[in-house]
Amino acid sequence: MSEELNTIAFMLPDRGSNGIALTEKGCVKLKYSDAMLDFLKHDGFEFVTWDYKSQLRLADRKAPCRDVFDVMIASYLLNQLGRGDDIEFALRAALDSSYMPPPNDQLPLMRDGWMDQKRIASMLPKTRSKQLELIRERDLERLVEVEMTLVGILADMERKGVLIDADALASASSEMASEISDLEEQIYGAAGHEFNVNSPKQLAEVLYEELNLPTGRKGASGQYSTAADELERLQGYHPVIDAILEHRELSKLRSTFLEGLNKEIAEDGRVHTSYNQTVTSTGRLSSSNPNLQNIPIRTERGSRIRELFIAPPGSVFIGADYSQIELRLLAHLSGDQNLTQAFKEDRDVHLVTASSLFGKQEQDITPHERSIAKTVNFSITYGISDFGLSRDLDISISDAKKMIERYHAKYPQVEAWLQNQGELAKEKGYVETLFHRRRYVPELQSQNRNIYNFGLRAAMNAPVQGTAADLIKIAMVNTCRALEDEGLNAAIILQVHDELIIESAENDADKVEKILQESMESAMELDVPLIAETKRGRTWGELK
Repeated sequence: MSEELNTIAFMLPDRGSNGIALTEKGCVKLKYSDAMLDFLKHDGFEFVTWDYKSQLRLADRKAPCRDVFDVMIASYLLNQLGRGDDIEFALRAALDSSYMPPPNDQLPLMRDGWMDQKRIASMLPKTRSKQLELIRERDLERLVEVEMTLVGILADMERKGVLIDADALASASSEMASEISDLEEQIYGAAGHEFNVNSPKQLAEVLYEELNLPTGRKGASGQYSTAADELERLQGYHPVIDAILEHRELSKLRSTFLEGLNKEIAEDGRVHTSYNQTVTSTGRLSSSNPNLQNIPIRTERGSRIRELFIAPPGSVFIGADYSQIELRLLAHLSGDQNLTQAFKEDRDVHLVTASSLFGKQEQDITPHERSIAKTVNFSITYGISDFGLSRDLDISISDAKKMIERYHAKYPQVEAWLQNQGELAKEKGYVETLFHRRRYVPELQSQNRNIYNFGLRAAMNAPVQGTAADLIKIAMVNTCRALEDEGLNAAIILQVHDELIIESAENDADKVEKILQESMESAMELDVPLIAETKRGRTWGELK
């Protein structure tokens, strides 16, 4: 049999509806039942589908322990300039015209109904074959294995969800509403009258016409801007500015997170976010409905929101976060001897950098100087300019330029590597991670200087950020396999950038914590050690 005839293409049904499976012998309707996914256990066949995670979520079943080739995932890895969830784009990219209807065909591929599912499924085996050819050519086999395995893991995470304290959520929302009201009274008092604080036009009139504060840039409407950076520039001119900024922060937190979370609580008392595997240009996962990756972590109020996510009775949260992962990857990718040595010797890399920036011994560096060095360290991985650094640190452009020069003098191979990534992107049109994930950079073809510079920064950062994305995904796969092998009552429930959070039975917590840390630290072999710092808590907030 050919590879295609050895392949079963399927589209799974939701409850009360029909799905489809296509084999070389014909077409079979799949009716929903609790045993419906058992057909995936059939040996001797490869299974191929589109958007497997969504189908698992609709079927509300735990992912079967077998490999399924998801054409959507492969399309995302091979064609990141197209929409990862666009099935017609994926099929047209992989198939020639003999397998596809003409581009102006009026019959939508994704129309609900039997014939449309059959039409899609009939194209999947050939699409898979074409994609596998490209995957082998680009040396993407390992990455594809990780991404395909991750589909079932993410489906299980979404299905399980995270328990939230609904009573505490309602109380926090009420308290924040009261704080917002108090701030509005302060703002009205400074203005001498009530007005709509959320109206840029009315706020501009109060600040620039009535209070005569220094004007800045004008917005698209022609009026003076009240954007956050303009208000921050005005801090110190009038106490009302601090009240306005705090009002904005609280209003956003309450509407986006407190009220938003309340709408997302399911009947089981949990919030079930969706993890998007084919959206970002770097390979990182994103979260939506609700976005649990966007909750502020560096503010007290953000921590209060995380306190609302709780472990059920008899369980505990175990979290692990990679330490300085992007800097460690930068050391490995660039091969810089000084940066690599600092990590090998387990030194404080921010103190090491500060010593070079300020010409002082490490023991003489102040906390403020270390903080500046930390900003410089992380900014360099994003290809920051002297102008950008001057704004971030509130220093002159000339001082920022000197800092960047001192940084590159300390870590010369970092500078050479960053420049090389820019040159590679110009030459090839893309850069790659350690696992050959490509980040295409069409912005480098632009005549617009701002767009071009954005592309250049993206080319410098994508290999680091993309490899970090690959790393955390490998860690997730390894962790889940180890938990299943040990038969532990634990599961990953959250992934937030470089952090993994597990909900574990208390009596399994010691074993689970060890597995999580070991899985993360052994996920990739680098020239520098990988460090994952673990914590336990009854709430998400306690993990910080």
